[in-house]
Amino acid sequence: MEKKRFSREFALKEYEKLKEYMEIMGYIVYPSGSLRREKKDVGDIDFLAVGDKKKALEAIENYREIEKRINKYEFLLKSGIGIHIIPEVSEKAIFTLWQSTGPKPHIKKIKELYKEKEIKISEKIKEEREIYAKIDLEYIEPQNRYLLQGD
Repeated sequence: MEKKRFSREFALKEYEKLKEYMEIMGYIVYPSGSLRREKKDVGDIDFLAVGDKKKALEAIENYREIEKRINKYEFLLKSGIGIHIIPEVSEKAIFTLWQSTGPKPHIKKIKELYKEKEIKISEKIKEEREIYAKIDLEYIEPQNRYLLQGD
């Protein structure tokens, strides 16, 4: 069975409501995955919740728009779209945002370039640009990250 897709506009509206709720709960929230890559349609809403990781899950469980829990980090909203919360501590937030934005082939390629240069990606970065600069690449915006998937 093919997974249902949702328009970017619909997903953004649901994300904005979710973000407002999580910010009230004390979290810094970032969109991730295909929503952040500005895809025209998305399968779900991936987002980072920066702060206390355990309490982030408790907060999302109490979000009034939750229809049901799918697994530890995934929930179905009453509107029909799924959400995937990625709780993270502030020290690792930007690295986790980069990694969770994907797409997976892009992340894999960057990690391969690091391995070739025999250096380790720092998980404690202030901005994503640092990941690319360390291996002499220009920063690649999330919506363009499909460009570096292959050789």
